[in-house]
Amino acid sequence: MSGVASPYVDVCRMNPQTGFCDGCFRTIDEIAAWSSLDDDAKRAVLSRVDSRRQGARVVMLGESFEATLALSPDSVRHFATLVNDGNPLHHDDAVARASRFGGLIASGTQPTAHLMAMLATHFSQYAQPLGLEFGIRLTRAVMADDVLTMRWQVIEANWKASLGGDLVKLEGGASNARGDNVMKATATIVVMPKETTPNEPRT
Repeated sequence: MSGVASPYVDVCRMNPQTGFCDGCFRTIDEIAAWSSLDDDAKRAVLSRVDSRRQGARVVMLGESFEATLALSPDSVRHFATLVNDGNPLHHDDAVARASRFGGLIASGTQPTAHLMAMLATHFSQYAQPLGLEFGIRLTRAVMADDVLTMRWQVIEANWKASLGGDLVKLEGGASNARGDNVMKATATIVVMPKETTPNEPRT
């Protein structure tokens, strides 16, 4: 017998604007599937329900995700060339070795671009994201051959009818393989429900 209680609260009315029940904040599919879900799946639904009660419709409060980025010397040089960053610390081994850093370092735009792109990659799996504002603080040089662990977490999300999606605030950052923090970041984005074509079923 399941130990996870249903969020049913004796109000069973689907809201056509939100797509959720006004009582339990589940979708019709979540309600229909509830009895067949295992406890872990039920807890996942309850997490989404709690997030919806706090104002989010598309994303989930507390949602977090990570990615790794390996920076070879060739990628450091190539990226700096692509963005017209002519600093020899990104191109010239001899100059970089003689510097305070002791070797090639990545242009600050390189880990920044990858960190920002993570948002588009993650949220576009189930929705349509649009970036609005980013704050990036570079706290340590990123060396060629570093492997970065990059992360984001949703800290605030509220549905905005005027935007047609959740207005989402996130905190993020990156650390190198030695555990040193190299970046701190904040972001504000809109995450809209993914549009479907007339012949494409909703999931």
